[in-house]
Amino acid sequence: MTPAADLALLDSIQRRVLWLATWMIHHANVLRPNPDGTKVGGHQASSASLTSVLTALYFHALRPGDVVAVKPHAAPAFYAIQYLLGRLPAEALGTLRAFGGLQAYPSRRKNPEIVDLSTGSMGLGAVAASFGALATRYLDDHFGVRHPARFIALVGDAELDEGNVWEALLEEAMATLGNLLWIVDLNRQSLDRVAPDGRRHQLAQMFAANGWHVIRLRWGGRLRALFESPGGSRLRQRLEVMSGAEYHALLRCPPAAARKLLVTSPEGMPDAAIEGLLSAVADEELPALCADVGGHDLAAILAALDEAERQRDRPSVILADTIKGWGLPLAADPGNHGALLTLAQVEALRAGCGIAPGREWEAFPPESREAALIRGRPARFSPPPPRSEGIEVPERLEESYPEQASTQEAFGRVLGALARRPAGDRIVTLSPDVAVTTHLAGWINRKGVYAPTGKREPTVEAPQAMQWKESPAGQHVEIGIAEHNLFLALGAFGLTGALSGVTLLPVGTLYDPFVARGLDALYHALYSGAQFIVAATPSGVSLAPEGGAHQSVITPGIGIALPGIVYHEPVFACEVEWILLDALRQIAARQGGESLYLRLSTKPVEQALAPPATDEQRVRVLRGGYRLVDGRADPCWDPEANAVHIFAAGVMVPEAVAASQALREEGVYASVFAATSPDLLYRGARAPRPYLEQLVSAEEEGVPVVSVLDGHSHGLAFIGAALGVPQIPLGVDHFGQSGTRRDLYRHYGIDPPAIARAALTLLGR
Repeated sequence: MTPAADLALLDSIQRRVLWLATWMIHHANVLRPNPDGTKVGGHQASSASLTSVLTALYFHALRPGDVVAVKPHAAPAFYAIQYLLGRLPAEALGTLRAFGGLQAYPSRRKNPEIVDLSTGSMGLGAVAASFGALATRYLDDHFGVRHPARFIALVGDAELDEGNVWEALLEEAMATLGNLLWIVDLNRQSLDRVAPDGRRHQLAQMFAANGWHVIRLRWGGRLRALFESPGGSRLRQRLEVMSGAEYHALLRCPPAAARKLLVTSPEGMPDAAIEGLLSAVADEELPALCADVGGHDLAAILAALDEAERQRDRPSVILADTIKGWGLPLAADPGNHGALLTLAQVEALRAGCGIAPGREWEAFPPESREAALIRGRPARFSPPPPRSEGIEVPERLEESYPEQASTQEAFGRVLGALARRPAGDRIVTLSPDVAVTTHLAGWINRKGVYAPTGKREPTVEAPQAMQWKESPAGQHVEIGIAEHNLFLALGAFGLTGALSGVTLLPVGTLYDPFVARGLDALYHALYSGAQFIVAATPSGVSLAPEGGAHQSVITPGIGIALPGIVYHEPVFACEVEWILLDALRQIAARQGGESLYLRLSTKPVEQALAPPATDEQRVRVLRGGYRLVDGRADPCWDPEANAVHIFAAGVMVPEAVAASQALREEGVYASVFAATSPDLLYRGARAPRPYLEQLVSAEEEGVPVVSVLDGHSHGLAFIGAALGVPQIPLGVDHFGQSGTRRDLYRHYGIDPPAIARAALTLLGR
């Protein structure tokens, strides 16, 4: 049991946290110069609801090996705590949501000096932290590393409406993670509504059904004591049968009205037992009594945290009932989500917290007992020194490939070759139930499937081509059919170097159409600063018989638009090898590079079309493109009359070559350029000497462009503008359908005749 003196100190600290968070938001919205007058925001009510839990956590329970993912809307309270702990200067608090200042939501990328794990988009931060716990378990099983010791996620109850939360909790491995704790801020209010009345019980049952240890903080100590008095059971029943809307209305009633509401049954009859019980409670004390919930009872919170600390064979969740806007005039107000205190209310809060005018930003005096307690807290989480890496990823594998090979097949061969090399020990592959169909079978046969607890292999009579052996030594993580889980897990495994000192090389595979399904999670993983590889395959309408539901159209645009990741669409097998090895080397170097999105296909391509595999060619491939066919080689070539450029990405290069051959018979000489990275070509267009301009010669000025890719035509539509010439972009601009590749290419106008027609149109023929 925590001594009363310590609880008093923690209460004093939480009041200061409440004040600083509220003042910080008030300063940003009212006092700081704001030339355009746009509301800054900051969520005073959401910060207040988690103030007690954050205080108990940071000033009592956290250990040096713990990392925390903070509820996004509680960021100001988190920043206030970091200031009191001496990790932020006072002037930083005045930069909330300002350019170059503290971010609206905790960001490891923007404020790494204080933030352990990025949060933001609802529900994603907590799930990312959970996969972080799995990644650390993986490190323990493979390298004996148990740092971070524990992952703690503070999550708002409204965030649990997000389906990706339950997709993650359904993963079998989650139930084994004793290094994981969630604390749910159960304030029963979201942006617009009071949460459904059955939600509290549903949450407890859902966590328990998934194997979690559930700790409930329903009522505070004063109410729990009152419940033990004569008539107390009736009061408890009265409070617990109230709807959420009725309870929130009770908290906002004048004391006399609140008393009447409590002593009147739902049927409208007086309840003598409750009336007698409350007769000793003064009217002015009644609001605080009704608001005595477990999530603001420091002693109860500390006891729950201690219980969770002892539970290390499975994950724990603390369901903490709180009040949105606790301690503020807008507590329990249905419209408090984005509301701000008035100037008069801020001044009243300042007086109530004992803050003198002009000293709003001050911490506790150094000689105070609060300051002494704070000084005794351990240092914030810090990763261990990087282990001697020695991850040697070669530039080439000298792997042989069939005469007809797809980029997806080449990807599998590259991983298979790496499995036989030392660098393969750091690779971990992940897939949402599509490992075999994305060519990971060879890798898995050699490396096995990861499971925190080993499983016996089934006994089979016939030999199996695919060996699905699950054990703690495996290096493939198979996830259920949930792309959010894949990307958040990739982000977690891609942060192990930063958090644990051991760099992993995560490679995830999925069907390219479903990149869009997990896009929010992919964005979050990139924003967190993680590095990883996404191999998305098959792609485009080249997956011909599957039809529009499984054909990707918009993914090239996603690859170009996403920050923190470079998109490549190789043509030949050796290009897959070069691009993949280069990305793995960048991750191994831990120099803050980008992730890789590798868009692959099952369409076989004639490898004899590829240029010689020289060092110079490798550089061109990694820069984003190269000239494959040179129209200038013909003596009849004329840049003003019969010349055209064809830029093609991935599997459309053979069609572009065929079109160039057909055009030659028409007296038109086409140079064919393979765009191995439309993303890099686009970025390079803004460089002082654009790479696109280096690909074409000065004598080719004014030559028009046809572009073609198996995706939306806008993916390469910038090339003409970048070169200052006319362009016709070809691609797949509407939903696909089933058929043969020849049928579909003809239908969408990306086959050789269509490419040739576009070239002739540009030349006015």
